Amino acid sequence: RENAEVLFYNDNFLIVKPLSYDLKPAKNDGMVAIYNETAKLAQAKRDFPSITEENELVRELMNQVSIENLTASVQHLQDYERRQYNSAQAKEAAQWLFTQFEELGLDVEEFPFDYTGDPAPNIIATQWGTKYPDKYIVCGSHFDSDRSGHSDKTCPGADDNATGVATVLETARILSEYSFEYSILYCSFSAEEVGLIGSEAYASFCAEMGMDIVAYFNNDMNGYLHEGNEIHVDLIYPETVASLGEYYMNVADVYFPEMEVRHIEFTAGDSDHTSFNNNGFMGIYPFEDKDNYSPYIHTAEDVIGISVNSFEQSQRFTQMNLACVAHLANLSTENVLENVYNNVK
Repeated sequence: RENAEVLFYNDNFLIVKPLSYDLKPAKNDGMVAIYNETAKLAQAKRDFPSITEENELVRELMNQVSIENLTASVQHLQDYERRQYNSAQAKEAAQWLFTQFEELGLDVEEFPFDYTGDPAPNIIATQWGTKYPDKYIVCGSHFDSDRSGHSDKTCPGADDNATGVATVLETARILSEYSFEYSILYCSFSAEEVGLIGSEAYASFCAEMGMDIVAYFNNDMNGYLHEGNEIHVDLIYPETVASLGEYYMNVADVYFPEMEVRHIEFTAGDSDHTSFNNNGFMGIYPFEDKDNYSPYIHTAEDVIGISVNSFEQSQRFTQMNLACVAHLANLSTENVLENVYNNVK
């Protein structure tokens, strides 16, 4: 009460005016994010391609998604035991991610940002397009973890969100072997758990630079499958980016016609797609299940076997991420990546 004045509230949300810097955001079960700037709705009007049949090469790429690789990445991140955004372990994880992307031959950079507690930097990897290097297809995930209310406790974060990180890494491993007309950005965000801070810093930077981001695909929690459920996707997005959500559903209909994909509202938490939407870009969030997501997140039990109990589901989400990115980025007939790297730099 001493840190904020309540301006409005109802059964669904609360609007407050901060009275001090001690009002801190908390992503789940509380405040989502607080920024001292004007939010914008995604206004880009884009016609996304209509996919009517499988692309043989895209299907071949999807078939390369390896459960073994996904498992290894999740296990590695889990083994840090905690990846609180400003911890030594989070900074080690960021450097590991930098190395993983660098070994794929991508152009990798650290993206530091100002926030209390000396946060680990975002890691941004770029695969330059051969024809339209200034147009970007983006996929991302956050690598920090959180133990609610206990920043010094174990928070292995296997489902939240080592699974999403593994999806982006595996997508990059496969797509980096091919040339695309559009540039692809592979993003690893820090400080998501304390209010989408890392992704907001990067998305606002992209907006300030006037970057042409065609689409953002978020990856956050895809490894928990509730007993008795079939693999499906709960797709989260605001109506302002409905055309991108419909594109995702179109891709799913073609490649996995048996899989249900449903557009849902989700008010129990948020993720990094919101940072892109708030900066005028189109972003969507495929999620494991709004009613039956992992009950172990933000606890010491967010580990493989309990919280991540279906790498088959993680594989499916990764295949969908890869297919959506590959179709939009346009597989290139030219193999001139090296020249593009040199020209763009």
